[in-house]
Amino acid sequence: MKRFVTIITICVFLGYILMTMAVVTPNLFKKSYIRKTTNKVKYGIGIGVLFDRPNTLVGKSVTYRFYQHGAWQKNQQLLEPLFEEYSTTGNFAALKHCRLDAHLVRKIHTVSKHSGNTKMFKSKAFAAFKDHLLYSHNNKIKPDSIEVYYYIENFETNSMDLLLKFKCKP
Repeated sequence: MKRFVTIITICVFLGYILMTMAVVTPNLFKKSYIRKTTNKVKYGIGIGVLFDRPNTLVGKSVTYRFYQHGAWQKNQQLLEPLFEEYSTTGNFAALKHCRLDAHLVRKIHTVSKHSGNTKMFKSKAFAAFKDHLLYSHNNKIKPDSIEVYYYIENFETNSMDLLLKFKCKP
């Protein structure tokens, strides 16, 4: 039994060493089988962004505004105020709300990227996002129009890339 535990422990440590080497020297492992395998393993065991530097250097930002009573409101941040509330007060409900908003925006972005905006407007993901936006961020008041911008911020280059932009009538 001790021999079995020792072998398993050595295999786990070798796996971590290979993943670390793949991150430290990405050019060496880029096209190798080891790189492909370690990518699958690190996401499978839950390491995620700990070993993936580009994911830690990217921030997401969503702004929205409503057209109500004959005028556009000023742009409002969707994710940042909720995360700020969580970081200052420790309110886990705000963090869950922030994660839900980010998840819904990612889903509609994926649909838009693969199928276009017309299919996105007809999708279940968009209906869920729109209903959540109106219910949670506009006090159940249906505006005349909605405008949403989804940005990715790259901290290495200090640039903001616009991934999704749309206007719609709810």
